Amino acid sequence: MSHQQIRERIATLPRLDIALKNTPLEEARNLSRTLGGPRIFVKRDDLTGVALGGNKLRNLEFRLAHAMKDDPDTVIVGLDLQSNSARQTVGACNKLDLKTILVLEGRRPNNVQGNLLVDYLLGADVHFAADQREQRAMLDSLAEEVRTSGGRPHILNDNPMFDVASAVAYLEVTLEVMEQLEARELKPDYFYMSSSGKGSAGIMLAKKLLGADFIMQAICATAEFDLPSRTARIANETIAALGLDIEVAEDEVINTEAFVGKGYGIPSDAGDEAVRLFARTEGIILDPIYTGKAAAGLIAHIREGRFEPDDVVVFVHTGGTPAIFKWNELWI
Repeated sequence: MSHQQIRERIATLPRLDIALKNTPLEEARNLSRTLGGPRIFVKRDDLTGVALGGNKLRNLEFRLAHAMKDDPDTVIVGLDLQSNSARQTVGACNKLDLKTILVLEGRRPNNVQGNLLVDYLLGADVHFAADQREQRAMLDSLAEEVRTSGGRPHILNDNPMFDVASAVAYLEVTLEVMEQLEARELKPDYFYMSSSGKGSAGIMLAKKLLGADFIMQAICATAEFDLPSRTARIANETIAALGLDIEVAEDEVINTEAFVGKGYGIPSDAGDEAVRLFARTEGIILDPIYTGKAAAGLIAHIREGRFEPDDVVVFVHTGGTPAIFKWNELWI
């Protein structure tokens, strides 16, 4: 399929205009030289605009468009304590003049920092749940409270576009990257991205639709999923949503949990080194939970000699900047 044909399929889905798109593609020459590696290009999806930016804003254009069918005045969502998605959801809802209620898994810290601080700054009504079971119960009870008071709630976790929106967004991002590289007379050989299967599914789908031969290497920040089945499922649900007649198989998925470290949400030595290296060679700020660990994977693969000097590697920067303040002691 052509880029135009793919964009026409994406345009059949309900969508809002929230994120800054066509984000820059920046060559990291100093980083490449320091590592003795391939040509590295950073897709700056940390620069998507609202609430300090990040990849979730692109997804929210589709998720919230679906939500608006219910004419809500309040969006309720349950996420992690230091969730990038929570921050960007509140910012996006502010632009849409919607109230946001967050139910975050974890205890309220004594020192509020990182994404949680931004959640409060943006005006979210923040609640805390001890675990996912309590979180689910709180989502339902808070929605009922909103209804009782005459409001119109939408629980974003129940939105059928929750996974598909991410894949569609990064299908479109791949088109942007291909066009940005083409302007330099280049083609990608590899994509690297922090993904648990949603965004990377979109890049895999783009590869298939375009007949491209790049490798999509995802680096997962958690060990909780069966990544091949999850990624293929999301890709195929996206294919169905777009009315396409292809299939992504589990054995096509390349995703690794090798850089999770001690666990999800916990910085790792390799990830912290990657954050410093990007900052001190390129002035690009990663985070120690997602993009830092993805960059650690890229750096390890360069040091293993996996690339040729003229290979073109695209590192998708999905944002997460506020986390550096949560983990401030790592940088001093």
